Amino acid sequence: GNVGNCVSASDTLHSMGFSLDNAGKCEEALECYDQALEIRYECLGDNDLRVAETLHNKGALLCECEEDRADEALECLEEALRIRELHYGEEHESCADTMQWMGNVLRKHGDPQNALDYFKFALSIKQRRLGG
Repeated sequence: GNVGNCVSASDTLHSMGFSLDNAGKCEEALECYDQALEIRYECLGDNDLRVAETLHNKGALLCECEEDRADEALECLEEALRIRELHYGEEHESCADTMQWMGNVLRKHGDPQNALDYFKFALSIKQRRLGG
């Protein structure tokens, strides 16, 4: 049905964004992520894990590529984290990954203390998952 087509198109755009990101083509990758997000929000709503996946990738890309867009990067990552915690609870590996990126953004933009808090929290999740 229509949702299936929506999801399929958004999956392709997300994958294109990821490939462009890996190739260092930041602007084109962001365009793909934005298009994927538009479709995913429309078809899947605000709380779907695929929305979180694209938001996470977009936030990470903004952190890496767009020095002046730290606020936007953090907004994307915070929303990705909210959705992931909603589905998995905060002790999940994907939440730790998003927190680590939030730490990266804060570290790059002169807030090492808050960055450290995110890194520590992410590490504690990952260590528990190791059984350490």
